[in-house]
Amino acid sequence: MIWLILYILLLFGIGFQHWLKHRGASLDGFVVYDRQATGFSVGMSLVALAFGASSVFGLAGYAYQYNLNAIWWTLSGAIFLVVLAYTFLDTVWRVKGYTIGDIIARVFGENIRLLVSTVLFLAWLMVLAGQIIAGGNILTQFLGGQTWGYALFTLIFTTYSLLVGQAGTVKTGFLQVLVMVAGLALLLGLCLTAAPAAAGAHPPLSLHFGFDDAFTFSLFLGVFVPVGLSYWFGPDMYSRIFLARDIASARRGLLLASALIVAISLIIVAIGILAKSIITVAKPDLTIQTLVNQFFSGPLADFVLVALLSIPLSGADIILITTGTLLGRDVIAHGLRVVGRAPDEAAQVWIIRGCMVLAAVLATGFALRLQAIIPSLLIAYKVFSIGIVPLLFLSLLSIRQGLATAVAGPTNRLVAVYLLIASLGVLLVELKFVPLALPNYNLYLLLGNTLLLLLLLRLGGHRFRAVATPR
Repeated sequence: MIWLILYILLLFGIGFQHWLKHRGASLDGFVVYDRQATGFSVGMSLVALAFGASSVFGLAGYAYQYNLNAIWWTLSGAIFLVVLAYTFLDTVWRVKGYTIGDIIARVFGENIRLLVSTVLFLAWLMVLAGQIIAGGNILTQFLGGQTWGYALFTLIFTTYSLLVGQAGTVKTGFLQVLVMVAGLALLLGLCLTAAPAAAGAHPPLSLHFGFDDAFTFSLFLGVFVPVGLSYWFGPDMYSRIFLARDIASARRGLLLASALIVAISLIIVAIGILAKSIITVAKPDLTIQTLVNQFFSGPLADFVLVALLSIPLSGADIILITTGTLLGRDVIAHGLRVVGRAPDEAAQVWIIRGCMVLAAVLATGFALRLQAIIPSLLIAYKVFSIGIVPLLFLSLLSIRQGLATAVAGPTNRLVAVYLLIASLGVLLVELKFVPLALPNYNLYLLLGNTLLLLLLLRLGGHRFRAVATPR
């Protein structure tokens, strides 16, 4: 317990020191780090974000279940980061926005931005819930009760994020990655040493990659497409691009992150596969924590568990700032401007902080309900890929080709209805409020919605063709 107390005091100490030095942080400073991040900082921040709850605890659990096939969870993201670096990166950076709502508003107008940010806020609560599940499971081992563990983890990362803003996510990215890799390498070494001795009591070690009865083609599509699209178009990924000082820095950061994601993923997958021959777990998400308890004891085990706590924390702070900005700036501040009470930058920062607190509370409730990391993330990714990705994709095409004028009113309203029904429908299905047994229904919806949206834009007079450059 002493290590946990020291860790909390260290975090809060760093946070309060930053608060005292930067008490009057501007909107740019709090949300986008004044757009001064280098390529290395962007890359490390992306890796720290990618290896939050899902890509460490969830990935190890997936490897425990699906062997080498688990690598698709992060390999899809690494592939689509490279795609992003050579497709829409330039367009995204030149918008100089705060959220993806700024991109969509260029084509579909402010009202659609309002709706997009609301839906995205609700969906990204599930992503935040995934981080809370991972961190809460660790703290539960200290406190004994799951509710208390989840609540304490939420209190820790929320307080820290409120104090430091985006500066904390950028400045600590490299340290978080370094500590994570060192800990995972140590754990892998111990697994390699322990696996032969434990083989008699557990299934022998085996490697397999490809579709089988457990990892079906349907499951592959259900992972590869939503996760890949969340890297190609995801609000957290775009928030890293908005931080970059220039396009070259952003591209270097994306390519660096892609390479490191693949390398670190192989370590985590190896740990999950080896764990199968060492331990038995009731919940795959607890694979790494169970290994730590197997190899370490007493204060040393507590120390390692506290070090592991920094993994979900590295993603939770970024996601919390994203969700707070979506609701605070894009929804509430916009509403205040409409009624003639436009907040200044300082007021917007405080509104965002208030929305961060609200998001943390709501996400904790979802975490206690779902209690599984990857399923909670897949809910968010499916809502995002079906409801938001088509809008964002067509918006980026329009801006890239010089068509950045808002769509006509009637078409705009049809788009709003489409977005609302599609997104909320997927959310209700994934939360089991509406029964639907159609496999990969989200992929059919994604294709159908994109074609429908394109048709609506055509009917509204919007044309995706290059505009002649005036001489």
